Amino acid sequence: MDCITFTEDGEEEDIRGRLTAPAENLTQDLYVAGSLKTGRIMVKDEDVCLHCGLCAERCPTGAWDMRKFLLDMTYAGPGCRSRK
Repeated sequence: MDCITFTEDGEEEDIRGRLTAPAENLTQDLYVAGSLKTGRIMVKDEDVCLHCGLCAERCPTGAWDMRKFLLDMTYAGPGCRSRK
Protein backbone atom coordinates (compact mmCIF):
# COMPACT_ATOMS: atom_id res chain seq x y z
CA MET A 1 0.00 0.00 0.00
CA ASP A 2 2.99 2.32 0.40
CA CYS A 3 4.40 1.87 -3.11
CA ILE A 4 2.63 4.97 -4.49
CA THR A 5 3.48 8.48 -3.35
CA PHE A 6 2.03 11.79 -4.48
CA THR A 7 4.68 14.49 -4.08
CA GLU A 8 6.30 17.55 -5.62
CA ASP A 9 8.61 16.96 -8.59
CA GLY A 10 12.36 17.25 -8.22
CA GLU A 11 15.66 15.45 -8.60
CA GLU A 12 15.59 11.66 -8.16
CA GLU A 13 17.64 11.70 -4.93
CA ASP A 14 15.27 14.28 -3.43
CA ILE A 15 12.16 12.35 -4.56
CA ARG A 16 13.50 9.10 -3.08
CA GLY A 17 13.79 10.87 0.27
CA ARG A 18 10.11 11.90 0.17
CA LEU A 19 8.56 8.53 -0.69
CA THR A 20 6.08 6.90 1.68
CA ALA A 21 8.32 3.82 1.88
CA PRO A 22 12.09 4.21 1.47
CA ALA A 23 13.39 3.29 -1.99
CA GLU A 24 16.78 1.94 -0.97
CA ASN A 25 17.42 -0.16 -4.11
CA LEU A 26 19.03 2.45 -6.36
CA THR A 27 19.15 -0.02 -9.28
CA GLN A 28 15.32 -0.19 -9.36
CA ASP A 29 13.90 2.68 -11.41
CA LEU A 30 10.98 4.64 -10.02
CA TYR A 31 7.91 5.00 -12.21
CA VAL A 32 6.97 8.68 -12.35
CA ALA A 33 3.72 9.88 -13.89
CA GLY A 34 3.48 13.24 -15.59
CA SER A 35 2.43 16.30 -13.66
CA LEU A 36 -1.07 16.08 -12.18
CA LYS A 37 -3.63 18.90 -11.98
CA THR A 38 -2.40 19.55 -8.44
CA GLY A 39 1.11 20.25 -9.76
CA ARG A 40 2.43 17.16 -8.02
CA ILE A 41 3.59 13.85 -9.48
CA MET A 42 2.72 10.24 -8.76
CA VAL A 43 5.70 7.97 -8.05
CA LYS A 44 5.55 4.17 -7.89
CA ASP A 45 8.33 1.98 -6.49
CA GLU A 46 8.14 -1.52 -8.02
CA ASP A 47 10.31 -2.97 -5.23
CA VAL A 48 7.57 -2.16 -2.71
CA CYS A 49 4.56 -2.98 -4.92
CA LEU A 50 2.90 -6.30 -4.07
CA HIS A 51 0.79 -6.28 -7.26
CA CYS A 52 -2.28 -6.83 -5.09
CA GLY A 53 -4.53 -4.67 -7.32
CA LEU A 54 -5.76 -2.50 -4.45
CA CYS A 55 -4.81 0.68 -6.32
CA ALA A 56 -6.86 -0.38 -9.36
CA GLU A 57 -9.78 -1.44 -7.19
CA ARG A 58 -9.91 1.88 -5.32
CA CYS A 59 -9.00 4.31 -8.10
CA PRO A 60 -11.99 6.63 -8.51
CA THR A 61 -11.14 7.48 -12.13
CA GLY A 62 -10.28 3.99 -13.41
CA ALA A 63 -6.77 5.16 -14.31
CA TRP A 64 -5.25 1.93 -12.93
CA ASP A 65 -6.02 -1.36 -14.61
CA MET A 66 -4.63 -4.65 -13.35
CA ARG A 67 -5.10 -7.64 -15.63
CA LYS A 68 -4.02 -11.24 -15.29
CA PHE A 69 -2.10 -12.79 -18.14
CA LEU A 70 -0.15 -15.91 -18.92
CA LEU A 71 3.42 -15.50 -20.12
CA ASP A 72 4.33 -18.59 -22.11
CA MET A 73 8.05 -18.69 -22.90
CA THR A 74 10.03 -21.22 -24.89
CA TYR A 75 13.30 -22.20 -23.24
CA ALA A 76 16.34 -23.53 -25.09
CA GLY A 77 17.08 -27.18 -24.49
CA PRO A 78 20.37 -28.77 -23.40
CA GLY A 79 21.60 -28.96 -27.02
CA CYS A 80 21.75 -25.14 -27.21
CA ARG A 81 23.94 -24.68 -24.15
CA SER A 82 27.67 -24.24 -24.54
CA ARG A 83 29.84 -27.21 -23.65
CA LYS A 84 32.91 -26.82 -21.52
